[in-house]
Amino acid sequence: MVKRGIDVSAHQGKIDWDKVKEDGIEFAMLRMGFGNDLRSQDDRYFERNVKECERIGLPWGAYLYSYAMDINEAKSEVAHALRLLKGKNPTYPIAFDMEDADNYKRKRGMPSNETLIDLCYTWLKAIEDAGYYVSLYASLSWLNGSLKSGKLDRFDKWVAQWASRCTYKGSYQMWQYSNIGQVVGISGHVDMNEAYFDFLPKKDPHATKKPVSKSEDTTHTYTVQAGDTLSKIAHKYGTTIKKLAELNGIKNPNLIQVSQTIQLPGSPSAKSKVIYYTVKPGDTVSKLAIQYGSNQNQIKSWNNLKDIDKIYIGQKLRVR
Repeated sequence: MVKRGIDVSAHQGKIDWDKVKEDGIEFAMLRMGFGNDLRSQDDRYFERNVKECERIGLPWGAYLYSYAMDINEAKSEVAHALRLLKGKNPTYPIAFDMEDADNYKRKRGMPSNETLIDLCYTWLKAIEDAGYYVSLYASLSWLNGSLKSGKLDRFDKWVAQWASRCTYKGSYQMWQYSNIGQVVGISGHVDMNEAYFDFLPKKDPHATKKPVSKSEDTTHTYTVQAGDTLSKIAHKYGTTIKKLAELNGIKNPNLIQVSQTIQLPGSPSAKSKVIYYTVKPGDTVSKLAIQYGSNQNQIKSWNNLKDIDKIYIGQKLRVR
């Protein structure tokens, strides 16, 4: 799946969004503003662009251009984004734009790589905790250099590389491939993008079923697929990473496995049904976690295991 999109700011002026959609654009990333939480630094076309996208049914996400030099400024940029997002319902990511296009950071003493990574993490985690699906926008050189860190791996990437193909080796869901695009309805050049993940929330397949009583033991689960993150699953089912982590006993949101069953909010069995299992030859904690829809950390905690690789035949374990 590839969707064609654009990202815009006040630089594009007043956009004719009807013509943009007619020209085949399938989503838009809208600049909210830049820097600290000052109304003078709001993008003056953001509110209009949101209303127009929603009027014509064009999926939209948003981004904030960062000027943060320290954690306090990053927190102010969190407040900036949340103020502008209040009451709105983006269906594409909320992105942190980390770059230095105008040499602002360099002129003031470029922060260390460690600080830049912490700035990104602070903003992304806070926006994610507020319930939004987040992404980190940066150029290929920044992602491979200043921002290369396992600390940022779990967040989706929006890669800026103006070329015929994206050569970023990490995981990414959007690619900005040109800054000189031409789209009907926009005067001058516009940034062009591709998206490779269907960010639009899916309807919960259980939602159309009749309500069940509290005494009924129904399940409401999702099986982890290749490329999934807890953030994606939370976004898909209209919940938060925090709720999923608490419900499933997940201590590290990065550590979910393909084929693992994730309990979703609204599942009575997720909390009420306790299952014990007697270890057999060939069993591992990993296999049991997948089989019973739990995870290795849960089984380790429930059974006070010091080492999940050291279980023995005949041992009785709580597996759910």
